[in-house]
Amino acid sequence: MAEGIKIVYIDYNFNDQRYPNRKEDGDGFFIHGFGGLYSRQFKKYHPEFEVECWKADSRINAIYEKTIEGVLFRIFPAVSLGKSGLFSASLLHHLIREKRGGKRIVFNVSSIRHLLFYSVALFLRKHPLVVQHHGEAPAKYKIKISSGLKYFFYRLQLPLEKKCLSHVDLFYILDDDIRKYLPSSLRVKKSTTGVDEQLFFPVEKNQAREKLNLDVNKKYLLHIRRLNYVKRADWLIDVYNEIKKERDDVQLIIGGAEKSDELYEYARQSGVLLYGMIPQKELYLFFSASEMYILPAYSSALPFLGIGMFPVQAMLCNVPVVSQSLKNVEQKIIDKVGIIVNNKNELKKAIIKILNGKKLFTGLREIAIQHYSWKNISARTMEDYLTIAKKYYG
Repeated sequence: MAEGIKIVYIDYNFNDQRYPNRKEDGDGFFIHGFGGLYSRQFKKYHPEFEVECWKADSRINAIYEKTIEGVLFRIFPAVSLGKSGLFSASLLHHLIREKRGGKRIVFNVSSIRHLLFYSVALFLRKHPLVVQHHGEAPAKYKIKISSGLKYFFYRLQLPLEKKCLSHVDLFYILDDDIRKYLPSSLRVKKSTTGVDEQLFFPVEKNQAREKLNLDVNKKYLLHIRRLNYVKRADWLIDVYNEIKKERDDVQLIIGGAEKSDELYEYARQSGVLLYGMIPQKELYLFFSASEMYILPAYSSALPFLGIGMFPVQAMLCNVPVVSQSLKNVEQKIIDKVGIIVNNKNELKKAIIKILNGKKLFTGLREIAIQHYSWKNISARTMEDYLTIAKKYYG
């Protein structure tokens, strides 16, 4: 069945200097982002498929192509329309040519809160279309939390989004709470980004601490994220300040912080050990050196982010997780991988419980591989692609 079927991932390049996705960044220009990641991982485990990744980029004026890890990448010039996103006429022209060529294609679009999705979905009424959600809120939810001009902006966007979603054959979500903001007729399935078990693996705690020049006698709490309110770093710093009054062997580490962050000064004054962006190849040491990974909660602006990738990476290093986001894992494994929390009081109790050894965890790596390895996620995705392709192509 895979013979003759092409999988096309559609995404866009962030216009952000922090990420290696500029022309001068070599392969990073092509592969950075969710589309590049998903397409390469799918091709890795299912080489029998033809796989392409199309991306829109507002910083270029010509089409760029390159084959990387068996995936043909095509980067199309686009126009940026501010927060509405990118529009790429050349990408749409190429899409129309592919359709007219009679090829058997399954399209997978990253993100729904973007003009790129709207424009592509409108052209794909009679072709298989899958969407992988990455935490963005639907217009129906945006209307609920907005007022003034923003309210009317999202209210006007609602019928367009509803129309585009009616063309979607399968919508992968990260969080079940999003279901009530999606059309009831939409086929929805929970699926998340995979993890690379070869990149994240456990190291003995003191060995990891020594490599990072950390005090082997301390107990480390770890959080990785920009210092803002999106994932409630303020809760964590508040709780850390309370715990420090009761014991002096605990140290909070926050990676990914920038001096321009809203909570940077508060964290610095609280004695948090601050790191900037940590290279992915070094993250396993930070996880392994820590007693737990903490992602307190998501703000109301972005409530549908799922479990999050850092918690899963921590599990691969046999490190438990303290987070509200654990509500997004299967009920039967929550207690095996960490402690779910819903407010600052529960957050403090959970941290102390693990620090005092009153809650122990084993086999976290095996659980993470079973539920979140790219191999297993790609296998499930492949089955979905074939089911959808059969519906259209027989």
